[in-house]
Amino acid sequence: MTNHKFKRRHLSDVKRPTLNDVAKVLGLSHQTVSRVINNHPRVLPETRARVLEVINALGYKPNQAARFLANRRSTIVGLVTDDPGIYGPAHAILSLEQEARLHGYTLMIFGLRSLTIADAKAGAEQLVAHSAEGLLVDVPVEVDKEALAAAMGDIPFVTLDIDGGDLFPSFRVDHVLGAKLATRHLISLGHTRIAGLLGHEPYRSSKLRKKGWLSALAAAGLHPGPATHTPWTPDGGYEATKELIKKAPGKFTAIFAANDLIAMGAILALHEAGIKVPGEVSVIGFDNMPEGRFLHPPLTTATSDFDVMARESLDILFARIHGPPGTRMRRVFRPELVVRESTARVGQGR
Repeated sequence: MTNHKFKRRHLSDVKRPTLNDVAKVLGLSHQTVSRVINNHPRVLPETRARVLEVINALGYKPNQAARFLANRRSTIVGLVTDDPGIYGPAHAILSLEQEARLHGYTLMIFGLRSLTIADAKAGAEQLVAHSAEGLLVDVPVEVDKEALAAAMGDIPFVTLDIDGGDLFPSFRVDHVLGAKLATRHLISLGHTRIAGLLGHEPYRSSKLRKKGWLSALAAAGLHPGPATHTPWTPDGGYEATKELIKKAPGKFTAIFAANDLIAMGAILALHEAGIKVPGEVSVIGFDNMPEGRFLHPPLTTATSDFDVMARESLDILFARIHGPPGTRMRRVFRPELVVRESTARVGQGR
């Protein structure tokens, strides 16, 4: 690669490097450098590499405001979302940020203060005021879909985990299917008394995972075991399982936990009570957290794939931004079962 003679600029410099500075160092036209910055396909690979080398060395940063005025593109997308303090939302945000960056976009986030359409609308308006070209909207409780569509106005948007039907584009996880797969697995191992730790009650995903758990039990002619709603945390699973052990001893041989964090807490509570997992009680989770395979025993779970969610939902959003106004797209992630050592046939676990 060419060894250009130039000094790297520092933040203390009075004059920020410009696109013209980059072009001058390389002896290229302003248009060629602009094509590289805007990811134009008609640029030779070696030219692109030279331009990127000089951009990095000079510390050149594209002027986003000028680009927006010139192209009517801000390269910003917005995310209206709930509290990212637990694994699912936090991983989703990270995946979305990384995927947006691959498309040359920056992700701007508005955290919901309350789980209402009014607050989602306020978030959308704030993000649009900061030049967001489109929005991803994640309101995790049941909402009036027509009211949500009206609240978003004309801005292109895609909902996460809400089935938009014919009203708006959406990406969602089939929570019912995942819970059915998990419960059917326990039933296939001979479990007939299956307890449910069902997640935070107001949340849509909690209701749908409960529905899948109940549906699988009903299809097998089984009655539900003891059940409770709990926060989506290890503490929630731990405290709920301690209560099950206290109030319903011997009334369950397996636990369906609505996410892996709840399952982690459940396993600890069982260990502390001297109950072997899976020898006496099998435990299954939902989400397939990377840490799950390092638990003792490694956790059987149903998958959610947040990287797929990021890729698919942004594909839909960019189709809405750059494609025809009438685009309507829906995509669904279908969970799969990951079998590890926290589940076993009744009486045969270690």
